[in-house]
Formats: sequence, C-alpha cells, structure tokens
Amino acid sequence: MKQKKQGIWLLLDSRKPGGIESHVLQLAEGLHNHHEDVTVVFLTHYGDHPLRDQLQQRGISTICLDGRITTLWKAMRKSRPLILHTHGYKAGIFGRMVALLCKIPVASTYHMGETPSGRLALYDWLDRQTAHFAASVFAVSPQIAQRLPVKVRVVDNFVDTVGLKISHGQQIAFVGRLSREKGPDYFLSLANQFHDTHFHVYGDGPLAQQLKAAAPWNLHFYGQQDDMTPVWPKIGLLVMPSRNEGLPMAALEAMSRGIPVLASRVGALDQLLDSGINGWLVAPGDHDALAQRLMQWVSMTEQQKYSLKHAARQKILQRFSADIAIPQLLTSYEQIAS
Repeated sequence: MKQKKQGIWLLLDSRKPGGIESHVLQLAEGLHNHHEDVTVVFLTHYGDHPLRDQLQQRGISTICLDGRITTLWKAMRKSRPLILHTHGYKAGIFGRMVALLCKIPVASTYHMGETPSGRLALYDWLDRQTAHFAASVFAVSPQIAQRLPVKVRVVDNFVDTVGLKISHGQQIAFVGRLSREKGPDYFLSLANQFHDTHFHVYGDGPLAQQLKAAAPWNLHFYGQQDDMTPVWPKIGLLVMPSRNEGLPMAALEAMSRGIPVLASRVGALDQLLDSGINGWLVAPGDHDALAQRLMQWVSMTEQQKYSLKHAARQKILQRFSADIAIPQLLTSYEQIAS
C-alpha cells in the first residue's frame, strides 16, 4: 500500500483464546510488521485476556469497549479508521452496521465451519444475512463460503514462521475446544485402543467433564492454554478428528513447527494436508482409518518421521505464511478503501 499509516481496526468479541483469536494475533502482528497502523478492538471487556497481553507485548494497540453497539458507533465516529475488519458473529453484525452508518469500508472474515444451535444459531443467521454490508467478504474454507449469500473470496489462514524451529517432541496431542464438532471423543477412543501410548489434551469446553470421567489412565488433560508457544515443542503429532472445520489455526501452527497432522477430511484441511506426505486425512468418523494411520506413525523410524516433519513445514512456507498472505490482504484493503 502507498501509505504506511492506514488506521486498520480489527474487531472481535472474545472471552478466551481460540481459533479466531489466533488468527487475529497473526493478522495484527503481520500488519504491524508491515508498518501498518493496526488496532485490535475488543467489542466487550470480559476482564483479563491473554490475547490482549500478547498484542501489547508486541507493541500493538488495543481498545476494549462495553459490548454496546452505541459505544462502538461513538468510538468509530471519533477515531474514523480507514478500514474495519471484523471477525466472528457479534463483531461482524455490529461492525458492519456501524461501519455503514459511519461510511467506513469494512471487510469481514468468516471462520466458523460448524452450524451452531441455540442462541448462536440466531447470531449465525444474522451474521450471514448482514454480509452484504461488507465491501469484502472472506471465508477460510469453500464450505463456509457456500453458506454465505454474497460474493465471497476464499482465503487461507496463515502463520508467521519467523524464528520457528522444528519440534522434536514426542507427544500425540489434541489441541482445541472440547466440543462435539472437534471430535475429542474420537481422540478418547484412540487412547482406549492404544493402551501403551500416552495421549495429551490441550483445551477446554462443554465436553471436558464427560471426557475426563470416561478417560483411561493414558489420556492426560492440561486444560485451556493461554499461550501454546511453550507447548508446541513437546508435540510430535497433532490429531484433529473433527466433524466440522474451516481451516484450523492449530493445524497451521503445528505444521509451521514441523508437526504432522492426522485429521478428518473436513473444511479446507485437504488444501493443507497431502495425505502420506505431511500428515494424513481420513473420512470423518472413520475410527478404523484413524487408528491405522496412528499405528503407522507409531511404527515409523525417526528418519521417516523427519520426512513428514520437513514436508509439513515446507507446506506452510510455500502457501500459508504471513509473508505471502499479508501483502495480498493489503491489496484488498487498498481496493476497498479507494
């Protein structure tokens, strides 16, 4: 972009870390490294938040609001960012409506691959129906794009690869929300089948207590991790037996550190994983195939494992790195700003 100071606002509504939060951190850091004036705006202040701490440590500005649409309107009217980029249900709905009133160009990224229920179903419907208020709409997988009633650009999630080293850890791990769409029950079944192998779970969610109650001795729970940076070097294989996905940040963060991924063929994971080369894809819910691939991993020599690790990292460097994604996004910002 011609101007270095663009006044880009990234808007989200977040209680705790997750995939959207990881994406926003990577996006904010990438823009900051490209000398853009970026501010991450938390629609609601829920108290201490690890994402806010991580942003401030990197010198990235943050704003916390009170969750009211009128407060967002006043803040945008006062600061008048040149671009608003929304992430998530509530931030998308509020952000697009306020940006329309303030005549500020808005981009929206749709991350969620699952179809929610209850109150979230209403947010999801409103989020999709108001997509036409955005000047640019992005989705992180073709499946998400198909659910939107507007023209959508499918974009890859990305990670900053600078300074990352290949993990030499040995853990077989599940990293993510303990909810049905993520398939942690399949991971528990693997632990029941492979009695002599230890399995590790990093995350929390509505199924946590149920899973812990049914867990065998070799399944270990560590809860929600505010920062996965010290954890990734312990992991050798990431297992993602999801029922629904977009393009999960956990898979990108793992592979950027040379950690192969064993995953269900859902969302855009087939764009990331070349089965048998940098990880494996199996049909959703196919426990036998999941177990066979895990047995293959356990039986591999260190040299064979290293080949997968190297291929995993190369895939990220070639397509899913911030060095590739940020310039493309800046071009999109420039187009909608003009």
